[in-house]
Amino acid sequence: MRVTRHFFGWVHGAALALGVLAVGCDRNEAKPVVYLEIDSLTLQPDASRGTSSAHVRSVWVESEGTYFGVFPLPARIPLPVSNPNARVRLYPGVEVNGISSFQAQYEFYQPYERELGGTYGATVKWPPATPAVLAYEPWANVVIVEDFEAAGIQLAPSPRSDTVWTRTSAERFPPPMGESNSSSGMVIMRPGQQIFEAITQLAYDLPGGGKNVYLEFNYKSTMPFSIGVIANQPGQTTQQPTVTFRDKKTWSKAYVNLVTEVSGFPNATDFNLYLGAVRTRPDMADTLWVDNLKLVYR
Repeated sequence: MRVTRHFFGWVHGAALALGVLAVGCDRNEAKPVVYLEIDSLTLQPDASRGTSSAHVRSVWVESEGTYFGVFPLPARIPLPVSNPNARVRLYPGVEVNGISSFQAQYEFYQPYERELGGTYGATVKWPPATPAVLAYEPWANVVIVEDFEAAGIQLAPSPRSDTVWTRTSAERFPPPMGESNSSSGMVIMRPGQQIFEAITQLAYDLPGGGKNVYLEFNYKSTMPFSIGVIANQPGQTTQQPTVTFRDKKTWSKAYVNLVTEVSGFPNATDFNLYLGAVRTRPDMADTLWVDNLKLVYR
């Protein structure tokens, strides 16, 4: 019994000592933090670069020369900075090709940067009332492909398409605050109509060599549809799909990276874009709505 009591007494004392030691170590090693809270990032309106519609899903955080990781938005981020007023930079990330698990820094948006302006243990909200605002990089080439506002439509149905565009104002894309949008492009495929395909009337000179080339657009749809490029090479053309989107009940923002398809044809003189869909419901009409297509590249 005596041995047992001494044993438990020793264990209790050792545990207490280890606990004190652990607390002491934590106090020596742990850095104080400032909590940064950010709900969303929006894009600054610029009519020369099309709609300011954006969908920033995540941020890469850097301060004092250190990366603290990537965080999905909205986020409350602990920052163990040496200066509670340190300058912090947020690199915006987007969902690439409609894949929620594929987040990438969007190099064409400028990072959001400012001084933290906090105290240790406190929470700083950026900004306190309205979303933080981004802008395109000055060097970014932003080419408006189609916004369905002008008289003609750049995406012309191909000969094998069973239907054509309808310009709609009833179910148009809801523009960001401060912008107007009178119409969107709508495709209806009724029973007996099976295929829709549209190709840009203009061909675009796009950079290869592994450089990112993005197609941004807004959409909703009751059926799957595909986006891709047509590479115009000497003596031949090649149609190459990039991604297929599933049906979506509400308006969404897409960022499609065409780098693989564009760089895969180094001999191409230029590229057309195409959009295609196949009706999936045998006894019901399917509908596709798109708007604000623009190419963004270096």
